[in-house]
Amino acid sequence: MPTLDWHWSYSLGSAIRGLSMAREGELLLARLEDKSLTLLTTRGDLQARTRIDELTSATISDDGSAVVAVGSAGQVWWLSPDLSTHHEHAIRSAAIAVAIEPFGRYLAVSDRQSNLHILDRHGRSLARVQSPRPIRHLAFAPTTPHLIAAADFGWAGCLHLKSGEWLWSDRPVSNIGSLAVGGNDGPVLLGCFSEGIRHYAASGNPRTVWTMPGPCGLVSLSFAGDAGVASGTAPQLFGFDARGESTFVRDVDCTPTAIALAGLGDRVFLGDATGSLKALRLPPGKQN
Repeated sequence: MPTLDWHWSYSLGSAIRGLSMAREGELLLARLEDKSLTLLTTRGDLQARTRIDELTSATISDDGSAVVAVGSAGQVWWLSPDLSTHHEHAIRSAAIAVAIEPFGRYLAVSDRQSNLHILDRHGRSLARVQSPRPIRHLAFAPTTPHLIAAADFGWAGCLHLKSGEWLWSDRPVSNIGSLAVGGNDGPVLLGCFSEGIRHYAASGNPRTVWTMPGPCGLVSLSFAGDAGVASGTAPQLFGFDARGESTFVRDVDCTPTAIALAGLGDRVFLGDATGSLKALRLPPGKQN
């Protein structure tokens, strides 16, 4: 088995519970267990850090122009590059998940009452849509007017942003740990632990299940959707291609709690419960 080519490592001091990446801006936003946010470059250079006591989720736009955090009392914070609060808005219920359109123009926030709120960059409400279950995972499709959503158990769907209608939905009888969406009208993947990865075409069909070497609740895709990585309950990382076929299995130091794959699929960033954030270079091609 080839040795791991660690590019860099940075200790953040608290367990990493979320990791989002600005693929064009080459920035990483880490959400930590101690309710703090840390912004780094993909080279491992610290840019900013802040603590938000009521923090529940946060994300960064693909171009790096917008950072947004949401809170347990429904707060929506738009943050400056130094992670100070630029302006603040609120929704009526505790916020669960947040996603930003790739250029930072629109925002989606889910709440505990199964509402999905669509806002513009000025905080103005554009739409509110009901979902069958509270949404835990959200992602804008990079190149189409679609928003992909999933609960933590038993439901996933695709919202058409112009019509406000759910284009498709599915009710997997499994826990959902994460979702990933490819660009260029690419695939939708759900990390479903022991079931494996549920794969959907952009239209919702056909639906297939990809079996991984182990349970995987975390999944991330390259921009084109031609490469992906997953991880689960063991200190391992699984690579796969556009057909769901294994490209590598790697043992890592700790079980990842968050992962993000670079746009070209050449680097993966791993966060773990010790607070360590690491960058790993991935050689091209199949490595098994």
